[in-house]
Amino acid sequence: MKTVVIDPRFTADASKADVWLPIRPGTDVALGLTWIRYIIANKLYDADFVKRWSNLPFLVNTKTKMIIKGNELFKGADDKTFVVWDKKTNSAKPLPFPYDDNLEPALEGTFTVNGIQCKPGFQLLKERAEPWTLEKGGKECWLNPKSIEKAIKIYTKDTPSSVALGVATDQTPNSAQAAQMSAVLNILMGNFEKPGVMLQRYEDKGVGGVLRTSKLKGFLSEKQLNKRLGSKEHKGMLHWWIAQPTAILDAMTTGKPYKMKAWLERSGNKLGTVANAGAWVKGMSNLELIVHMYMYPTSFSAYADYLLPVTEWLETDFITASFNQMFARQATTHLYETVNEAWIWARIAKRCGELGHENCKRSFVKANTAPESPYFDTYEHQLDEWTSFFGMTWKEYKAKCPFEYIPMNRFRRYYVYKETDPKTGKVKGFNTPTGKVEGYMESLIVLGRTGKPFTTFPQSPASKDYDPLPYYMTPSENPYNSVGKKFPLVMTNGRLPFWHHTTLRNIPYLREIKPYAEIWVNPMDAKKYGVSQGDWVWVESARGKIQAKALVTEGMAKGVVYMERFWNPETLNSATHGWREMNVNVLSKQTAPFNDICGTYTLRGYQVKISKASGAPKGIWQKPEQFEPWMPKVSEPTKTVEL
Repeated sequence: MKTVVIDPRFTADASKADVWLPIRPGTDVALGLTWIRYIIANKLYDADFVKRWSNLPFLVNTKTKMIIKGNELFKGADDKTFVVWDKKTNSAKPLPFPYDDNLEPALEGTFTVNGIQCKPGFQLLKERAEPWTLEKGGKECWLNPKSIEKAIKIYTKDTPSSVALGVATDQTPNSAQAAQMSAVLNILMGNFEKPGVMLQRYEDKGVGGVLRTSKLKGFLSEKQLNKRLGSKEHKGMLHWWIAQPTAILDAMTTGKPYKMKAWLERSGNKLGTVANAGAWVKGMSNLELIVHMYMYPTSFSAYADYLLPVTEWLETDFITASFNQMFARQATTHLYETVNEAWIWARIAKRCGELGHENCKRSFVKANTAPESPYFDTYEHQLDEWTSFFGMTWKEYKAKCPFEYIPMNRFRRYYVYKETDPKTGKVKGFNTPTGKVEGYMESLIVLGRTGKPFTTFPQSPASKDYDPLPYYMTPSENPYNSVGKKFPLVMTNGRLPFWHHTTLRNIPYLREIKPYAEIWVNPMDAKKYGVSQGDWVWVESARGKIQAKALVTEGMAKGVVYMERFWNPETLNSATHGWREMNVNVLSKQTAPFNDICGTYTLRGYQVKISKASGAPKGIWQKPEQFEPWMPKVSEPTKTVEL
């Protein structure tokens, strides 16, 4: 198997890859469009799969951008019949599901049907990618065009193959388009449900069937649903029933469109994860109540009115699954006076229901919620409810684990889309409106205009239609504009294996290994800005200034720097509360532009500058002996009582 790694860092994966593409952060979609153009231009795609199993042959009205439905032109056509241009008859023809071998659908061209200009979705995709030559993609992404071409050839020739995205592409305003781009590449190569590809439809009825069902539509009233901050403009968030972060911050700060009163937080240290952390601290000062649920105090706790100590995840019983095997995660020794988080939420909902909140009353009734969502009076009852999916109590489930959910030959099946559906007698196809994989995502247009399929109540449209094809958005801060002139380096970030998100910075053994935040810098950039190996440096963006220790390495792309999220529990009780010294998200960008569909802001791919500092931040610990106060203390032996 050959691999391509796209990352500005020379990671462990990159060291083993056949091609390393040290991309400029924030330009992934430009690279993806370059791949798409090359694959189409050189006819490297799986034409049979594209014609038979994608919606790219379907004709699109170029004015409305909507796919032409079969029943718009042909009597008796059902809702899975669409229109293609048949090359044999040189005319528009209905294409019933799943296919008609008597037709030869055109993938390219411009056609007139009943006076309407139409193009196949494939043609529109080709036009979208057309500007992105290897040379243009290389220039925009800071990559060698020959390396890009070598990577594309590996992807197309070493089949079956897959494109795997990581968190990096989720943390820029081009986030949803990166996912679209990845899907299109897999569609072009037919990488679905084959042995060896990532996109499979294994029968996930184990923990997935219990915990991932989403049938909450209608639980909120139309009025309440429309109060979700940012959800009118960024309707993709309705899939998770969440609000857009900057819209929340704006409401906290300005009181518009309504005043935010309380914040109930249940993550480790939110000030280490939100963009432009300082702006959030200012917004929090306008709240009437802040509650933090966590197992120990963090920077966020310093601003809370109440602390509710919860169990660590390994102190909690839970059901889990891995590749058709069901397991029982059983709690380790329970330390300190903590309770399960689910119990806290249930108590809050219970009391609110008693005070007259109707949805909180309904939240204890299974029929009124999604199957996985009702609250219970005890967590043990919740576990019994989950394991009832298997016809067992939690106690019985624990005793039986591990076990296979279904026979392996039923779980791991390939080419599910070609199987016969006993209800229709036709092949199953895919779980989409067309029954095909959708490279031209008309569903995004519908989502932006109505909120469907994520809402029961139609919403007013977003300010502009969502684009059915992937498009590239140049980072708003980049080396070529006015911001880049002042802040010439591109910042990216991510996780190191020592930590999990913003947790564990108070583990003495781990902090001995990594006591402070590092900034990875290419040697040429280090020399240019007067920084040497091991220097303390200032790192500054348009939003703030922090410090880090320089790690000068050729494993970092020139013009790019990297930092891991960090905070300092040792300064928790100081004026900084531990989040200001070395927290990369003091620097990140919470303002527009946002991703049109999901509202994502800029956590990576913004501009910074570095300069040598005179020393370390005040009060931080660097030496192993300084972490001694956090070491476990020997306690009195547990006394035994003879009965």
